[in-house]
Amino acid sequence: MTVLSVTAHPDDAEILCAGTLARCAQRGDSVFVAIFTCGNMGDTKIPPPELARIRKAEAEAAAAIIGARLLWPAVTDEMVFPTEEQRRLMIDLLRQADPDIIFTHCPNDYHPDHRYVSQLVFDSYFQKGLPHLPNQSVPACRFAQAQVYYIDNLGGIGFEPIEYVDITDAIETKTRMLQCHQSQLKALRDLADTDIVEMMQTQARFRGFAAGCRYAEGFRRLEAFQRGLTRRILP
Repeated sequence: MTVLSVTAHPDDAEILCAGTLARCAQRGDSVFVAIFTCGNMGDTKIPPPELARIRKAEAEAAAAIIGARLLWPAVTDEMVFPTEEQRRLMIDLLRQADPDIIFTHCPNDYHPDHRYVSQLVFDSYFQKGLPHLPNQSVPACRFAQAQVYYIDNLGGIGFEPIEYVDITDAIETKTRMLQCHQSQLKALRDLADTDIVEMMQTQARFRGFAAGCRYAEGFRRLEAFQRGLTRRILP
């Protein structure tokens, strides 16, 4: 299978679904990591062009740990909106990966970039297989519908998982991937007094209690007309 995570910022996937991505890679899936923005507004001191270069290099290093391919549309950080232009960009992104499984943000996430990325995925994942849409840069991929899974919210706030993935054997890999994002780790310590590695590990441990294992990640599968599922496809 082909697996794609579509998140708003560098480090989002590493915090919330990288353990599952690692397990997908381990079972032989082709894994893509798409980061919709370039993260260029996430620091009060580093100029945006320099920060974008730093964060792309960090994202490439993190993806390389599990052999994933990075997709980098480079939308300006904090400027994600469900516009026609960004919808075309999302359709092209989905066509590049042609995924069987898509992980993306939950619609009730705390950050507007996260919520709008989620909406853009929902608005685009059917259209990726339609060959006659105007003004697309990438040819249509398979018409078969991908299964969309919403990832956890930071702190688990307002999110009730339906499916869990045991990431106990992948927690070290997930941690190494997150630690690649040194500019994010520093910014969150400086601006919000938050250790995001500790936060990630605590949330994974908390979800592990519910899942009956040491560490877990929780998901909700998108339920929609004619897009049901009769079997489990997560690792």
